[in-house]
Amino acid sequence: MARLGEKLHIYIYYTYMRMSLMSLNSLICFADDLKTPIKTNCIEFIKEEVPCADNPCYEDNDSDDSDASSSSSARDVTDVTFGRKGRAVGEFQNATGITYVDGCHILVADMVNGRIQKCTSSGKILVVYGGAEIREPWCTCLTSDGDIALTCRRRKNVLVVSADGEIKWSFGTGFFQAPSGICTDAVGNFIVTDAGANRVSIHDKRGTFIKYIGNAQIKEQAFSSPRYVCVSHNGDVIVSDSGNHAVKMFDKNGHFIRSIGSFGKGDGQLKTPYGVCTDALGHVLVADHYNNRVCMFTHEGQFVCHVVGEKHGVVHPKALALDAKLNLYVSTGHLKACTINVFKLTFKNMDIVVHV
Repeated sequence: MARLGEKLHIYIYYTYMRMSLMSLNSLICFADDLKTPIKTNCIEFIKEEVPCADNPCYEDNDSDDSDASSSSSARDVTDVTFGRKGRAVGEFQNATGITYVDGCHILVADMVNGRIQKCTSSGKILVVYGGAEIREPWCTCLTSDGDIALTCRRRKNVLVVSADGEIKWSFGTGFFQAPSGICTDAVGNFIVTDAGANRVSIHDKRGTFIKYIGNAQIKEQAFSSPRYVCVSHNGDVIVSDSGNHAVKMFDKNGHFIRSIGSFGKGDGQLKTPYGVCTDALGHVLVADHYNNRVCMFTHEGQFVCHVVGEKHGVVHPKALALDAKLNLYVSTGHLKACTINVFKLTFKNMDIVVHV
């Protein structure tokens, strides 16, 4: 159990652009017995800028590039790519969760490395949360109090920590089997998917169980390895039901609305969906894991387009997040997600996409 008031190991780095890669190792300090944050400098690890691409949903910011061939597979919509496989700061071994924080900041949960890194949209690492209490973190979300809640697969609970790394409290020990996705609703309730128990549960802001959503006795409402969850702007709860190759939608009271998708590789079909997120009008974006793409659906469940795919460097996408500047964050990788791709999305047809 986490001890109240105990500090996680937090490593805070300030970017100094002229530092060389040769000095990186001397700047990464990991000391198991430290009780206070370390403040030091760290280089920006990877930043690779390439043009936005022409695709069915979005257009380039640079409209003068209309002569470029839209069929060229070499053209990439990635604005920024950062991360690679490893244990150093700025590296990942399985980036299973991405949470938009504010401005251009995100949290990336790394289940294998057992830590959470706070990054900018260009890949600069600002804070690393680590320590014995963070064991196999799958996902994070922000609480109504501004703290960070994270699902711990090894400890089978949800841990809540402050932004400066103080362990506040935890819940779900003995309740969860494999807590995975987590988010909060408009009143601060936690919604947690349990991929081991095939359940999705709602807990109040202190972690007290309220109810389950879905119904194991009704096929279209039953879950099989639910991995991720998000809440839309109108309060609908959206769950990636990975084992059933579908996305399930419920209203804010937990009543079933619809199921989206079916097994396959055609338009509107899914193979083991992972991360989910929505835009301001309720369009649903889904990480179509084994089809190597991110798909978009309307709130009513109609297929819109494949936003990005293999030609954009998306392979086995896991986590998704959208920020206020329409940056789409996708964690990708063949066996494990070790790279974060950032796609700048813009409008092309207001009948198709309005705000992503």
